[in-house]
Amino acid sequence: MDQFRISKMLKMNNLQDILSSGKVNADEGEQIYRFLLINDYYISNEYEVVNTLFKVMVLNDLWDAQIALRYFEYLNYEGWEYECLIVRGILLENNLSLAGEFCLETKLVQNGLSYFRDNAIWRGKDYDNEDIPVSLVEWAIGYDYEKKTFYEIK
Repeated sequence: MDQFRISKMLKMNNLQDILSSGKVNADEGEQIYRFLLINDYYISNEYEVVNTLFKVMVLNDLWDAQIALRYFEYLNYEGWEYECLIVRGILLENNLSLAGEFCLETKLVQNGLSYFRDNAIWRGKDYDNEDIPVSLVEWAIGYDYEKKTFYEIK
């Protein structure tokens, strides 16, 4: 992500409001920035807060390959398996904008409880075309910035 986009992200009112909502303390806010920008690991039980941050990225035209990969990795590490299957399938089809649309439509919390999909069907397409691996590392994907394509890391 280039310096202009990082600067734009850090100045977004929505992002600042979310991070100062009381659900995320200042230390967690810093961890989230580091997670989004420099690939640091971050885990939180405030799933919807983090999911909302990704939605803010889409809405503010900051959704790019790096942020989409971070979204995939977040879903992967947090155990949102069907959501992960969908995002992984969309990214491996190199449809970055569709992955952003999925992000906007996805709820990780409903009625105050974690919400997990019970299948990998989204918009009439079944993305459940592979077994969920025992090790999350087996599911890794990357992005080739020269070819502008997502690929499986083997």
